[in-house]
Amino acid sequence: MDRNCEHQNIYYSGKREFYFFTWSIPNVSSINNLNVSTVNFTMKNGHTYIGTLIGSKEKITFTIASVANLKCFVSMFIGSETLLLSNSLNVPTRSINYSPYTKYYDLITLSSGDESFEKLKQHPNDTSVLICRIIYCQNTFSTRSLKTPVNIPTDSLYNLKMFVDALKNSSESLSKEKVLLRVGEETEIVSKALLCARSPVFAKMFENDMRELKEKTVTITDIKMPVLKVLVSFLYTGKLWNSDSDLASNGDFDFLCDLYYASDKYNIIDLRQRCVHLLLPQISMGNIIRVMKLAFSHSDVLLKSTVMALIASNIETWISTNDWRNLINDEPHIADEVLKFLDF
Repeated sequence: MDRNCEHQNIYYSGKREFYFFTWSIPNVSSINNLNVSTVNFTMKNGHTYIGTLIGSKEKITFTIASVANLKCFVSMFIGSETLLLSNSLNVPTRSINYSPYTKYYDLITLSSGDESFEKLKQHPNDTSVLICRIIYCQNTFSTRSLKTPVNIPTDSLYNLKMFVDALKNSSESLSKEKVLLRVGEETEIVSKALLCARSPVFAKMFENDMRELKEKTVTITDIKMPVLKVLVSFLYTGKLWNSDSDLASNGDFDFLCDLYYASDKYNIIDLRQRCVHLLLPQISMGNIIRVMKLAFSHSDVLLKSTVMALIASNIETWISTNDWRNLINDEPHIADEVLKFLDF
């Protein structure tokens, strides 16, 4: 697990300190043998806190420890869209004899047989993400943000198995059929069996007596051809890019946002998850409006939480911008969620 963290510190007069960190575990199956901790992080008030994740085949626990009185919140996700659980604690759950001043906030305790624990085990190849929010009340407001860079390997063998299964489960005639994906004057040829197996949206297009079924052509008007080509390549190979030069030219923020939109539109879940984890390290105050629109229009709880944390860690600057004013005027429900996240 990568524990390198980037810190952002902004202070201003107020009553609270806010702290955030995002923790990713590349494969859920790795939780079965974990005993890892965050850095012993020093808050503005001089106290420290530390987060510890312990996992075995029978139990998973996540605890925040500090001598300070804290309000702790945690959300645990599978992939980029499935919220496994959320929990919050305003008071510690325990202390220990040899360190009576240390308070422990047991935010996650999952045992074998629990519904959430069993659901977690059903996704051994997915990424599990913890987003933790900590509030310490005092006379000086402090906001810090920790973000753990995400480096998720592509599971090409999984995609290859999906391709093989699609061919096995298709009739001989269907396995040989091709579909044209058209963007403007350009087209991309795709195996119909693979397309239907990997995308429920495409499958629905071809199961009914629709124009796409008769013409074997899907005309796409809201996705650019370079984005579509990467999407199709991913269906065949499980890889987003074949080389570092491809990544450098296509893996920029705007391209990833477009690819995220395409993967969500056609319900290609593993591609959408990959896009989210590539987007997370690139989110900044300069592009946060676009990410916010993606998060809310696609109901992406992981992106939402990340955006909220970044806003909180730049709250003094953010509330004086036109972006915040426009958000209140144009999207008051989003502004309301931001305030709720900050516990105002």
